[in-house]
Amino acid sequence: MRYLLFLFAWEDSMYTIESFCNAIWETSYSKVSQGVTKEEYGEFEIPKKGGSRVINYLGRDTSMWNLQHKLLKNFLEKQDLPVCVKGFRQGESYHSFLAEHIGSKFFLRIDISSFFPSITEKQIKNELSRLLACNSNEEKEKLLKLICDITTLNDCLPQGACTSPAISNLVMARIDQRITKYCQVFDIRYTRYADDLLFSSEGFNFKSKNWFLKKIKYILSSQNLKLNYSKIKYGENELVLNGYIISNKGICLSRSRLSDIRHVVSFAKKNRNLIEEFGSERFLQEINKLPLRHRDLTEYPFNTVFQFIQYMCGYRAFLISLVDRSYEETSFQKQLQHLIRKLETQITHYT
Repeated sequence: MRYLLFLFAWEDSMYTIESFCNAIWETSYSKVSQGVTKEEYGEFEIPKKGGSRVINYLGRDTSMWNLQHKLLKNFLEKQDLPVCVKGFRQGESYHSFLAEHIGSKFFLRIDISSFFPSITEKQIKNELSRLLACNSNEEKEKLLKLICDITTLNDCLPQGACTSPAISNLVMARIDQRITKYCQVFDIRYTRYADDLLFSSEGFNFKSKNWFLKKIKYILSSQNLKLNYSKIKYGENELVLNGYIISNKGICLSRSRLSDIRHVVSFAKKNRNLIEEFGSERFLQEINKLPLRHRDLTEYPFNTVFQFIQYMCGYRAFLISLVDRSYEETSFQKQLQHLIRKLETQITHYT
């Protein structure tokens, strides 16, 4: 209901293409249009099973990155979202994605296959159309086309665009509402972090009631989204998810997750001068070779140095939350504090 009320509130703000461009980019429509140059996308290859994968990215000094960044800060991030959304929004984190499920007995994790590439210009226009009130349909179509020109590549969301996570949240908003409403019937908790959907309950056994999964699959199909069946995961009493362990006591880190953090810190320390000497492309090529257990770099590579910095910042925030909440012995908490200090040193250098 909160989300729907927000949408209606936007009816009071009638945009023209010029007023929107002035509000978001502080310039005219013609100048914004001139800055839309998809040729600025660079690309590099990362190895994967059976060959390689081409990744697109934007440098922070490009006009496209600047347009995307201002759209993100001045418009996309200001939109309201359902409370179940925990990824890529201010005040939320991977910890909050997991924390709501502490104390549950049964768990179900679902992954959406090819999340960003599955979100098309048509879907983006449909969802943004609900947020934008314009003086005429012609103005709205013109504005929607401009936003899609800035945020998409090859008719879908590119992983290398800073706007992609926020737009994916907007496209998913109505689906999140439907899933939340359905879960409330069975007293099931639901949170989403990007393409990860997490469900838990004190009495609902997901594994023995497979019709629940079929219902979620049906809801996702309304946006042409498909499940990645190889990543479906069930748990009872605890769930080990991406190197985090959720139980009725709290959340802690697995040894493999701690190993990933150490790999990241070590790489950051040893390659401080790589960007200055060879440029960001070389840096990204090297970091995407890291043997990380809990980030599939063939599927979710680091596309920008800023993304890598945010990755370290995310780990730092998560470890800080675990220092206060950890149910492990004091030696584990000291270990976390040591890692936090190491991350802070590297974050300071790269920012």
